[in-house]
Amino acid sequence: MRPHEATSEQVREANRRFYDAVAERYEELDGRRSPALAAWLRARLAELRQRAPGGRLLDIGAGSGLVARCAEGLFDVRVGLDVSARVLAAGRSAYGLAVVGDAARLPFADASFDAVACFAVLHHLYAFDALVAEAARVLAPGGVFYSDHDLDAAFYRRFRPLLAVHRWLHNARAKYRRASREVTDEVYDLAEWHGRGVDSAEVIRLLREAGFAVETRFHWFGLGRTTDRLFGDKGRRRGWAPLLSVVATKPRQP
Repeated sequence: MRPHEATSEQVREANRRFYDAVAERYEELDGRRSPALAAWLRARLAELRQRAPGGRLLDIGAGSGLVARCAEGLFDVRVGLDVSARVLAAGRSAYGLAVVGDAARLPFADASFDAVACFAVLHHLYAFDALVAEAARVLAPGGVFYSDHDLDAAFYRRFRPLLAVHRWLHNARAKYRRASREVTDEVYDLAEWHGRGVDSAEVIRLLREAGFAVETRFHWFGLGRTTDRLFGDKGRRRGWAPLLSVVATKPRQP
């Protein structure tokens, strides 16, 4: 299947199959869920909690529970949502409530949450418009949407040859395929739908059109010890750091 022939449902199903297949070993296979990353993420979530009007957090694309674990003690209510029941079960202890569902059709009432987080999730989605609309709907007035750790397309374009070498050396595709025969090349490619990076300009545009006040940042932190030492947590210009970070605040008044 060529990528342009895929549908949103096929991308969603590929993500479900992928995470069902590697659920019990996902964090081990990913290899980046380090104590340093957890401490960094907890600090980001603490900042988010100060800005959010209340203590209800929805973690979209929750996976094995990294965000929920880091948010313990910060948010009174921590709900994890993912398309994969098995990966939610693997991280069940992290959540107050784990829900199998789709980011494009959130099974929650309007204004149910004070913060919505998407950590390393955007690149798995077919499109971003439904996510933004649903986040705006389920957030209370003054609520905050936070997304981080997705590859920015501008960085990919600028450093494409170097990224190709990096991916060849690390060969994540082969690692996941060895872990489960359910992870075929087609499943991997569809699950990594935005493998060439997320269009940050589109994400920002959609959020602003939905009424959010948007802050963006591009950084390196959390990819590994070497880049953490070299670049730290310092923000860079778009195209000069791989990771897109977004904090978007819903207005308090319509």
